[in-house]
Amino acid sequence: MAKTYQRIAISGDPGSGKTTFAREVAHQTGFELITTGNIFRELAAKKGVSITELNTMAETQKEIDYQVDNFLKGLNVQPGDYVLDSRMAWHFLEGAFKIRLTVEPTTAVKRIYDDNAEMREQYDNQDLAAQEIDKRRSSEIKRYQSLYGVDIGDPDNFDLVIDTSDKTIADTMSAFWAVFKNAA
Repeated sequence: MAKTYQRIAISGDPGSGKTTFAREVAHQTGFELITTGNIFRELAAKKGVSITELNTMAETQKEIDYQVDNFLKGLNVQPGDYVLDSRMAWHFLEGAFKIRLTVEPTTAVKRIYDDNAEMREQYDNQDLAAQEIDKRRSSEIKRYQSLYGVDIGDPDNFDLVIDTSDKTIADTMSAFWAVFKNAA
């Protein structure tokens, strides 16, 4: 008998389309969407720093990550069906279907640079965007390895890995449903 998943944890590289994909998965499954990136962005805004600066601060101020991570851990005792747009939900949520989105770096930079969504960090040019994205990614890899001994890029941590570099959201959703419908 196939397992019934109540939680879908979506992780991914900056610019991989993680938030767009998570919104669409939530829409199509009827699960509630939780985006921890927005929690992190709100913390950065409260501190008056950029998301990259907050990532750097979190390398030495562990309570920054713990605030978001404790929220995720708390979901294990709450009822409900959730889609989580989060770098670490795959690690903290018990019994979740775990997805990782990857993307070619130049595609990621273009997507982020062109994105004018509310709360999205804005850059003066694509070179600066590339530098900031690389700093952010390096900081996250370092922090999560240090805090929890995990490699956020290891495909073995996930039930499904999708490279979104040349995919539309419809293509990505098709790849998701092809695996999820047989797993759920």
